[in-house]
Amino acid sequence: MRIPVSHQQSREHDDSFMTPMIDVVFLLLIFFVCASIGQIRESSLPTPLAAGSIESVDPVESPEPLGEVWVRLSRRGSGEGVVTTATVNNQLYNDWDRLRRTLRELASVAPEIPVILDIDNGVPVGDFIDIFDTCRSAGFDNVQFATAPQPSA
Repeated sequence: MRIPVSHQQSREHDDSFMTPMIDVVFLLLIFFVCASIGQIRESSLPTPLAAGSIESVDPVESPEPLGEVWVRLSRRGSGEGVVTTATVNNQLYNDWDRLRRTLRELASVAPEIPVILDIDNGVPVGDFIDIFDTCRSAGFDNVQFATAPQPSA
């Protein structure tokens, strides 16, 4: 038996599959309208603000910052007698063991202060790596290298 063509065409143009979607959208619209009715507007809530200044009665004393530890490495002498010397905050160290002890003592007191390594030209890489490793093993949190500013073009 053959199905008439007009019956197949009416089935292809049937929009009944949109009915559930329209129902869902309508139900969501009703939900949001009902949910928003009982809310109090935020602009109608009073906000009490204290009148007066923001200064405190007793000034809070902050501890004096310890500053920075500048370690300057330079080469001194001439010929075979060239040695690397270190200056820590304007105090000259020719003895590396004494310098290591000083850095360890500083790190035990305040490991949070920054250590800045200022290395002159001609200082062997092994010397400043040794001081860098000493600072890190002593417990300093922040070890940096100082650089010269670049001339602007």
